[in-house]
Amino acid sequence: MELSNQIRRLRAERGLSQDALAEAIFVSRQTVSNWETDKTYPDVQSLVLLSQLFNVSLDELIQGDVAVMRRVMEEDARQMRQLSVAASVLLVLSVVFFVALTAAWRDPSPFGGLTKGTVAGVGVFVPLYALGMACAFWIERIKRRHDLVTYREIVAFANGEPLGEERFGHAFVRTHPVASAAFKFAFAAALGAVVGLVAYKLLG
Repeated sequence: MELSNQIRRLRAERGLSQDALAEAIFVSRQTVSNWETDKTYPDVQSLVLLSQLFNVSLDELIQGDVAVMRRVMEEDARQMRQLSVAASVLLVLSVVFFVALTAAWRDPSPFGGLTKGTVAGVGVFVPLYALGMACAFWIERIKRRHDLVTYREIVAFANGEPLGEERFGHAFVRTHPVASAAFKFAFAAALGAVVGLVAYKLLG
């Protein structure tokens, strides 16, 4: 995007180091470096501070980036819809196969009193459920990589639209991405275990 070049150019024109710029707008030097190398994008508050510090309008600062962000959002939204469908289908199939195999194949297996259907059901359930979870976490990866919440805020801000409550509703996710991902993984694993156990108890 063009903003990385804009920040680098405007900073150089004013004789500011990355450290000096970071201190002036209350971020870390690494954050400024990430902006200038297109690794991350400033949030709305940082954009406003940058425009004030460089004495340029927000439109001048971000130039064509809003159009690019719209395209990124549309592409990410399309991909996330596809991944959501895939995750849902895989999770449903994992349960259906487990229940069907457990119910249909009652012959005893050599594994701790389990039936062959239960063993086969687990063998099908685990990879399908894992693939479904992989799709779900790929969605989270897309969201983290592009910080879609921030993109939406910037597009709304540039268009003079209100930011809405969403800015505040994702505070924990945005400030603790690792903890949020760990919580989602634990919840998904627990849900899978519960579904499997309930199905086994009902059909055992």
